[in-house]
Amino acid sequence: MTDERFPREELAVRLERFQSALAGAGLDGAIVLQRADLVWLTDAAFQGALLVPAAGAPRLFVWRGRGRIGGGCPWEPEPVAGMGKLPAAIAAAGLAGWRRVGFEEDVLPVAWYRRLVAGVWPAAEHADIAPALRRLRSIKSPRELERVRASGRVLAGGFAALRSILREGMPEYEAQARLDLAMRLAGDQAAGRTRGFNAEARGVVACGASAAVDTAFDGPIGQPGRYYLAPMGAGSGVIRAGAPVIADSTAGYAGYMTDMTRTYHIGPLDRRFVEAHDFCVHILAEVTRRLVPGAVPEELYQWAVDEAAAAGYAEHFMNRGENKVRFLGHGIGLEMDEVPILARRFTEPLAAGMVFAVEPKIIFDDGGVGVEDTIVVGAGGGEVVTPLELGLIQVG
Repeated sequence: MTDERFPREELAVRLERFQSALAGAGLDGAIVLQRADLVWLTDAAFQGALLVPAAGAPRLFVWRGRGRIGGGCPWEPEPVAGMGKLPAAIAAAGLAGWRRVGFEEDVLPVAWYRRLVAGVWPAAEHADIAPALRRLRSIKSPRELERVRASGRVLAGGFAALRSILREGMPEYEAQARLDLAMRLAGDQAAGRTRGFNAEARGVVACGASAAVDTAFDGPIGQPGRYYLAPMGAGSGVIRAGAPVIADSTAGYAGYMTDMTRTYHIGPLDRRFVEAHDFCVHILAEVTRRLVPGAVPEELYQWAVDEAAAAGYAEHFMNRGENKVRFLGHGIGLEMDEVPILARRFTEPLAAGMVFAVEPKIIFDDGGVGVEDTIVVGAGGGEVVTPLELGLIQVG
C-alpha cells in the first residue's frame, strides 16, 4: 500500500502540457470529468469536474470525495451539491463566456453533455479534447513508471503462484478466483479502469475450448463467463490434462495497471499447441526488442501479421473468424485500453516512456495458447515489467 502522492511540480508539468494542447487547438478551455483524466491531472479520485482554461489557473468542483483530495493537489476543491448544480457553479466562476470549449467526447454521457451545453455554453463551439489528453497520458514520467513496475511485480507474482494453484478437475472460475486472491494479497489495488464503451474487463483462466467461444469483449480470447450474461471471465469448465490453460489478467498498483498472459498445462500437449506457443514467444520477443523510440505501431503490427501468415497461422492469429481482433498490443497505464495501439492506422512514432501490453495469441477451435507482457518503450529496446518465464508452464 502507498499513500505517496505525485509532487506538485509533476502535476504542474502535466497541466502545462495540456494547456499548451488547448491553446494549440484554439480552445478557450476544457472541462474534464472522466475519472482517469481527472486522476492524471489532480492525483486524486473523486466525483467532480476540472475546468481548465488555455491559460491561467483551473477551477476544481467536487460533489463527492472531497476529503480524498490530498494536499498535493494544486487547486482548492470547491464544493458543489451534485452534477445538477455544476452549470450554475461554472457560470458563477465566470467561465461561461468561453467561445470554444473542449469535452471528452469519447466517454462523456450525452445527458451530461447536453446539460452543460444548454446550461453553460449554448453558443460555443465544441471540440473533442480526449485524443489530446490520451496522447499526453501515453508517455509516462519516471514516477509513473515506478508504479507500472510495481504493478508488474504484483501481476507476475500472481502468475507464478498459479503454477501451484492449478490442478486437474478444478473449475476454471476457482482457478481465476485463487489467482485474483494471490494478487490481492500481493498488493493488487483490486480495481481497474477500461475506457471503452461496454468494455467490462475481468481476468480469465480458460482451459481448452473455453478459450475459443464467441467473445463479447474486444480481446483475442473467448471467455464464457460463469453466467451467460457475463461478457468475459472464467467459466464453469474444468482444468484437465492434455489441454492448454491460458490465463490472461491485469493488476493495478497505486492507480497504474499492467496486463499479462501465460499458458499452462498438465501432462503433455499436442505438438500443434507447442509449436503455436513457440511462435507466440517468437513474436513477443522480437516486438519487445523493436519497442524503441521512433518505431511505428502500424509497422510492428503488420510485421507480426506477415509472420503469422508465413508460419501458417493467418487464420488463427489473434483468434479467428468474427472473433479475430485487429491489433497486437495496446497502451496501458491508468486504464487498460490506452493509446497508442499496435494496429493499422497508428502511424505516429513511439516515444520513450510509452507502455504497451503486447499479446500474441493463437486460438484453435479446441484451445488457445499465447503470451503477453507489459513493456516500457526504451532506447535499448523494451523493458519487460511482468517478468516470468515465457515458455509453456507445466503444472505438477
